[in-house]
Amino acid sequence: MPKAKIGIFKSAFQEWINGDLTIIIYVVKLTIAALIAMSVSMFLNLSSPQTSVFTVFIVMQMYSGMVFSKSFYRFLGTVIGFIISLVLTSAFSQDRVWFMGFFTIWIAICAAAGFKYRNFISYGFVLSGYTVALIVLPNIHNPLSVYGFAVERFSEVVVGLLSASVISEVVFPKKLSDTLFISEKQRYKNIFIAVLDTNNIFSKESNTSNFSKNILGSDALRVNSIFESNINKKDKMYYQRLNSEFMHLSVTFHSLKNIISTISNNEKIDKNIILSLQEIYEPIKNFLEKYSDDLFEYNVENIINEFDSTRIKIKEKIGLEREKFKDLDFDLQNDFNSSSFLILRFFDEFSQYTKTYISFLNSKLKNDDSEEVSQIVKFSTYTDNLLVILASFRAAIVLIVMTIFWIITAWGYAPFAIISAVATTLMFSSIPNPINASKSFLKGSIVSFFVAGIYNFYLIPTYVSDIPTFCFVMAPVFAIAAWLGTSPQRGLFAFGFIFIIITVCSMNLYYSMDYITYFETSISSLIGIIVAGVAYELINSWSESWTKRRVSNLLVNRIIKLTYEKKDLRRVVLESRGLDLIQHFSTQGRLNTQSNTLIFQWLLSSIEIARAIIDIKNLLKEFKTDNQPKFVYEILDSIKDYFSLKDENKKERIFFKIKEDFIELEKNRVYKSAIEQRVMQNILIEISLIYTLMLNKISLPSKGEIR
Repeated sequence: MPKAKIGIFKSAFQEWINGDLTIIIYVVKLTIAALIAMSVSMFLNLSSPQTSVFTVFIVMQMYSGMVFSKSFYRFLGTVIGFIISLVLTSAFSQDRVWFMGFFTIWIAICAAAGFKYRNFISYGFVLSGYTVALIVLPNIHNPLSVYGFAVERFSEVVVGLLSASVISEVVFPKKLSDTLFISEKQRYKNIFIAVLDTNNIFSKESNTSNFSKNILGSDALRVNSIFESNINKKDKMYYQRLNSEFMHLSVTFHSLKNIISTISNNEKIDKNIILSLQEIYEPIKNFLEKYSDDLFEYNVENIINEFDSTRIKIKEKIGLEREKFKDLDFDLQNDFNSSSFLILRFFDEFSQYTKTYISFLNSKLKNDDSEEVSQIVKFSTYTDNLLVILASFRAAIVLIVMTIFWIITAWGYAPFAIISAVATTLMFSSIPNPINASKSFLKGSIVSFFVAGIYNFYLIPTYVSDIPTFCFVMAPVFAIAAWLGTSPQRGLFAFGFIFIIITVCSMNLYYSMDYITYFETSISSLIGIIVAGVAYELINSWSESWTKRRVSNLLVNRIIKLTYEKKDLRRVVLESRGLDLIQHFSTQGRLNTQSNTLIFQWLLSSIEIARAIIDIKNLLKEFKTDNQPKFVYEILDSIKDYFSLKDENKKERIFFKIKEDFIELEKNRVYKSAIEQRVMQNILIEISLIYTLMLNKISLPSKGEIR
């Protein structure tokens, strides 16, 4: 067989292993874990095996580390909910008004915390609220049975957690540590190829994707990997460091592309500037082309030996090309200076990322734990108090509306509607696009309504006589739900499908289902889902214009604050908060592609300006007290005033003053000390970058009216 055909076959086989086979294994594992949880619950005569099965579907993930992580926070959430249930029942069992009042406050707190925190920590808060509803509401008429009911629910949850964790670890375990290592190699390959292709920076037609999910998602995987025993402390620190360095590199890459794109679109700009910037970038391309064939060979470390010589070539090119534009006006020279500075900074950051990456590869090869990796600042998330309050308010309103519905109708199954509404509200408050999520969840629930009917009144009474036959009958529906859940487009449909199946199926050896119970339980659950979905539609201020205005003001206020605040942010915190902010608003807000792109440009501009301000303030500390450059302080004050205003005419006058002060600073930068000369040169470079960014008002966040 020709080598070419063998290569194609190997590639197709590897793709099948990484794709279809992984999904098949996941479906099998989830189905087995659900059946084991159901069987154990039945064997122990627990009253609701559904809780164990639902727990398995909630916590089961592709990777063992994520299963352990989610199980851990589910356990904590259940314990907290268990305690709160007993406290509320013991304190207000005789006064339902006070009980529902404090229960509403607790649900609001859980919704707020679930919205504020990220990853599975959020899920822990969600479950603590849902657990209280699940334990107390079905027993609201009989408070004395709450404790026994709570113990049973807790036992069922533990059975589900143990089933999922054991099966995930024993049956074809897939480790996060292995996936992190493979993804790190793939990420380096992707950035290498992106840097090698100059069109990614200099071509208008080339579009680079938003990288925030890649960075924040990788950090989430790293955090969840702490629950795996086969990843050591040094590897965790390497992953953290690689991710932060990749974030710096990516931000600079997109900033460079953004500025060059702005320059290219300006008809007044001399086109030779772009050609000169391409000449400056040429040594980077030539340098990387030498190693592109050995990208995944471990001797790629030879690349390190040429970093310094290539950097010297880039600086020489910058000096030569700068001479061509010395007679051009101030703005054109400034565009060239800021762009060439970003190219050099980009190469420096790529060099550092490559060195860390190669060190990491060598460490994995040699299994050497002796090398120390310095700890860096962890990623920081963004919290918007207004959105947190809104999420809390929505949860409280849903519970109040459902309580009023219960009082007015005096319906015996209304508590099930409340449980469904609370669960839907809490679980969807922190996921992307909760309105569409509620619709998909409702569609899955409606379909499962008919499937559950077939199971309740035909399959279970006809074919089930013991635990093995129960497993045989339930296995297909578990497998179908598991398979549907592997697709991002069908995931929430599958969640709604299994939610109703588990809620209304007579999952008990002592068959006791009747038509009235089935219909009323199903209808009450659907009502709760509908009310929660309507609440997201009505109590939602995340319109496109509101989102753009909110994000713009937040980015502007951060720039203003940094100009006068004594405490400076680390770059990793500045960038990670910005990325988290954008991801939070992009997934929750109703934004189209154009608006998302514009907001991403605002983020890049604000990060670069904020970082430059921090660097300038740190550089100013190098000057003696009696020799402080007053024009630098005036420029910082003008930047603060510029972003504080809404009036475009006033902003234009302040921008003109910034330009005058900048020119004056260029003329009077002679200092006796060589150190101060070098420091001033670095300050001028940072001011040059800020000035270039402020020239392009479209990609700049503003307190003014958002168009």
